[in-house]
Amino acid sequence: MIDRLLQEMAQMGGLDWYQKASLLGQCKQRGGDTSRWLVPKLSELGFGKGRKGTRLRLLDVGALSSSNYIKERQWIDVVPIDLNPQEPGIHKQDLLDIDPTILSSEALSADRANTAVENGDSEDEDDGISQLFAQPFDVVCLSLVINFIGDPVRRGDMLKQAGRLLGAGGLLFVVLPLPCITNSRYFDDERLLAIAQHMGFKQLHAHHTAKLAYYLYRLESAGLLAETQSELRFKKQLLHPEAGKNNFSIAV
Repeated sequence: MIDRLLQEMAQMGGLDWYQKASLLGQCKQRGGDTSRWLVPKLSELGFGKGRKGTRLRLLDVGALSSSNYIKERQWIDVVPIDLNPQEPGIHKQDLLDIDPTILSSEALSADRANTAVENGDSEDEDDGISQLFAQPFDVVCLSLVINFIGDPVRRGDMLKQAGRLLGAGGLLFVVLPLPCITNSRYFDDERLLAIAQHMGFKQLHAHHTAKLAYYLYRLESAGLLAETQSELRFKKQLLHPEAGKNNFSIAV
């Protein structure tokens, strides 16, 4: 079954593939959920139990479990979202539908959002969801979600949207199936790095396992994220013409 799932992964299948691959990534037999790779990196950067001040705000996009980061809730405030939540505690929300302009709204605050969630207040669900995004995030996680989107331009839009939701010096965590990086005609590590740098990110970590590729970036300049581009800077471009490659790419 694992081999069949990985074959589907290389072919970039649809929703059924995405759910199987995501559950595969959460399975302990396959190394556990990808948050277990991120947490030590955050500790290395000075975050953790001993850090004084407010908790780290983390947006978990495409969350499969509301229990992700449960061991770190003392210092991580998690907002899990997904298009089709699989369990309670995950908010039904499309990343691309979040309005980044509400980040500057003083009328909404994280304190109000936390109070509403803790009290189970569902009187105005839309307002409660908006309050969750009223302040910038310290970390945005895109784990096995970019590859689910079929359009390379929308994949790029997801990266840009993540950057817009980050505060100054915020961190972007990206996980892709390894075939997206090592077995694509149009994409590889160098291409992803170039795109990230173009958006104002500095790569802090890059790591490949047998099945997945992990990346951690810090936002150092948000200027380009606010610009409206008339043309794509990184179009779909043939990089590896060898036979047997897949067609994964990201366009920005």
